[in-house]
Amino acid sequence: MNHTEKERIVKKNILEIFKENFGVTKSEYDILNTCPEEEYEANYISYYESILDIFLIDHEHLESITGKVKDTIKKVTELWTITSYSLPPW
Repeated sequence: MNHTEKERIVKKNILEIFKENFGVTKSEYDILNTCPEEEYEANYISYYESILDIFLIDHEHLESITGKVKDTIKKVTELWTITSYSLPPW
């Protein structure tokens, strides 16, 4: 899987996680420029924990994926390791 495809998958999933956690109907552009810890004080930790769980990233990296959603996507793309059991065929 190349970097572009990986980033597309990460972006799609993170946008969906964001919408589910915060129940927003903002445009994609607005979501990408949102900083959850600034706008959603009480609920943002579960958002980041969901991302770590879905992309099999160690919790020690929690601090490094915080910030604007678009920055989170870039960092998660770098940290996400594709494991042999996550590739098709399932």
